[in-house]
This record gives sequence, C-alpha cells and structure tokens, in this order.
Amino acid sequence: MDDNHSSEKFDFNYVAPDAEEKRWIEDIRRQYLQGSERDEKVAQVKALHKRARLFPKCFASAMGVCGTLILGVGMTLTLVWNYMVAGIIVGLIGMAIMFLTYPVYQFLIEKGKKKYGDRILRLTDEISGSNTENVGAEPDVTDDGFDKSL
Repeated sequence: MDDNHSSEKFDFNYVAPDAEEKRWIEDIRRQYLQGSERDEKVAQVKALHKRARLFPKCFASAMGVCGTLILGVGMTLTLVWNYMVAGIIVGLIGMAIMFLTYPVYQFLIEKGKKKYGDRILRLTDEISGSNTENVGAEPDVTDDGFDKSL
C-alpha cells in the first residue's frame, strides 16, 4: 500500500501566455477597471446619437402602421361592405400617409441632428483630440454630462 503512494509524483509544467492570450487577458482586465473620462465621453456620444435617432424611428414606424391600417379599412369598405367611393377615399388617405412616412422620418432625423449635433461634434472632437473652430460655445451641462436644455 505504501509502495503505491511513494511511486506517485507531482509533475508541473509552466507555460507563459502567448501574445493572443495576453490581449485577451488585458481586454478582460480593462472591463473591470473603472471607466476613464474617454469611455464616459464615448458613452455620452452613443446616448446622444441614440436620442437623436430614437424618436424619428418610433414616430415613422407608428405613422407607417397607421397608414397601413387606414389602407386596410379602405380595402375592407370596398371589398367587404361594397362602399366603393368611401373605401377608395379612405384607402387613398392611408396610402398618402404611408408615402409621407419616409419624408417625415428624414425631416425628424435632420431635426435631431440639429438638436444634438453640436454636442456630439464637441464630444467627438474631445475624444479624437482635434479641436475644430466651428463648434459653438460650451452648453450648460448637468452632473451626468448632458445639456440641461435637452
């Protein structure tokens, strides 16, 4: 019995991490470090960009759905209930709403760019390290870094 335990031995080989493993380890380590000022600015840019695009997407989607439903009501009036004139008029209104959806979306996107554009450009200039002269004056900013006027 003692012979079996004495013949067992412990063998250990150390292998240093290669370059890919070091990058992987550093990426994980960076995720657990406290965010830098640059990371906070990147997060602000992403949040502002999302704000500028979210309302136009939602509004245009709702407008398109409403136009489609109105077109469907017009088709129902025409095909099921035999109200030909009323169905055509309601259907044309629904089509007009659907056709106007994309121009309204583009208008709202441009409005969002105007509203948030200066702040996004200022932050991206700070992140990239370049300073352009055409950016407006510094806005009144809250503790979380967003304009109070927004």
